[in-house]
Amino acid sequence: MHPDTQPWAFETITGQKGVPIDDVGTPAAPPKPSRGRACAIAAGALWISAGGAYFVLEAIAAARFRPYYSYAHDYISDLGVTTPGMLHGRTVDSPLAYLMNTAFYVQGSFFLLGALLVACAVRPTRAGPLVGFAAMNAVGNIAVGTIHSGPAAEVAGIAWLHGAGAVAAIAGGNLAILAGSAAVRKTGAAQWYCAVSIGLAAVGLLSFTMLAIDVKTAAGGPPLLGVWERGGVYSIIAWQMLTGGHLICRLPAGQMREPVNP
Repeated sequence: MHPDTQPWAFETITGQKGVPIDDVGTPAAPPKPSRGRACAIAAGALWISAGGAYFVLEAIAAARFRPYYSYAHDYISDLGVTTPGMLHGRTVDSPLAYLMNTAFYVQGSFFLLGALLVACAVRPTRAGPLVGFAAMNAVGNIAVGTIHSGPAAEVAGIAWLHGAGAVAAIAGGNLAILAGSAAVRKTGAAQWYCAVSIGLAAVGLLSFTMLAIDVKTAAGGPPLLGVWERGGVYSIIAWQMLTGGHLICRLPAGQMREPVNP
């Protein structure tokens, strides 16, 4: 091969620019994406699909809830109560509770898997806090989907585990926003992405605080439990879908961690 020949030089072939050629002048296959880039795309796909599935399953379960369901005043987990009965001073009957509980499982597990894939895509030290908070969120979601806040849990004395799971899911998820956006920011993310991420975390943590206050006081009319709880949960889902799109479409391949050859 001539010393000036570049095996992957981009030259014009039959009038097309940017087609790679090999050392004998024939079109050659482009190099495969790095493992880090593949991890980023997989993480984005998981986070977007989990968020979409959560919203769809929640809406379907709410539509079949009896006697009625209020997004503003009722807890999200009311949709996952498997045993009809009196709860929060009213009758609760969710025929499609299994769909809501599936949404909790999918959201928690996919959020954690996505975080692990982000750690594969960037330097693991950057994504360590994200993985830790995502694990906290996953444990909380699984607890909420398994231990329901219904009459049976009250009688068994395990309802507090449901509450603890909700706290872990909301707090862990919103802290994961701060940790995750910091990791992505170091790969050259746009300023608007960082600002939106911080704003979503602030909304989520403020909503979580207002939920705790509303539960304790319930002052000033009907408590807006559903509004505050959704503010704390939807902020997480909105961020993961936003970041998923960023990972798939915008994160430069050059910022991805390359596999280490043995």
